[in-house]
Amino acid sequence: MEFKTMLRTAFSVLVAVAVMLSAANASPYASSVVAFSQGVAADPGYDNPSVVLGSPPAVDSWSFPVSTTAAPWEATEVVSLGDGGYITIAFDHPVMNNPAEVEYGTDLLVFGNSFFMTDWQGDGSIIGEYFEPAKIEVSQDGVIFYEIAGTTADALYPYTASAGDFVHATPDGVSYMGRQPGDVEADFLGGCGGAQVDISDAIGAVGELDWIQFVRVTDVAGDSGIADVVGFADVVPEPATVLIMLAGAAMLRRRKIR
Repeated sequence: MEFKTMLRTAFSVLVAVAVMLSAANASPYASSVVAFSQGVAADPGYDNPSVVLGSPPAVDSWSFPVSTTAAPWEATEVVSLGDGGYITIAFDHPVMNNPAEVEYGTDLLVFGNSFFMTDWQGDGSIIGEYFEPAKIEVSQDGVIFYEIAGTTADALYPYTASAGDFVHATPDGVSYMGRQPGDVEADFLGGCGGAQVDISDAIGAVGELDWIQFVRVTDVAGDSGIADVVGFADVVPEPATVLIMLAGAAMLRRRKIR
């Protein structure tokens, strides 16, 4: 049973990677804006939805690296939703539902401009957070959407450029209050932060969704703050992960035969 489970998981990852690589010009980032509508009290001038396409900014307009304590803030980097506002994007390929053993089960990332507040007059440790949570929904066809339970955009985690790319997930439960920002980012273990979306958490889907291609973020009217969006990314499993899982499955098989 253990062998079959591991082999099935490895095969699922292999299929996901194959689908991703088969797309001729596939980008791990959002490729098009399908719909956009600003709501009440959106930040003036922050109304260009195309800023969310492609890779999120790695540096701000002053060339400082984006980090968990220094978020993008220019109108050329951020779109403001406003109460009741929303943005819907599409990827140019299916975003696969990763197994729980791969990238912590995270399938896609949503980047906002949330950040951790620090004691800049003291030791620089984190003393609070600036979050403006928004609802995340996913869809296969751009028509029927399913809300993701327990995950909101523009909240945990603030994203960082320190990972070197924006396609790897962050472990759950990274503590941050009272800690140094650099230590917190080190605990991301190569992840870049952002809202960690697991397609398996889709509410109301009949069965488990194997993939999605559309994402909608909505700033729910009456909640706290005006949510902002910076970008979207497909979480891409490392090819080495697939090889390791297949090798492990083969070893279990060999032991079973013996």
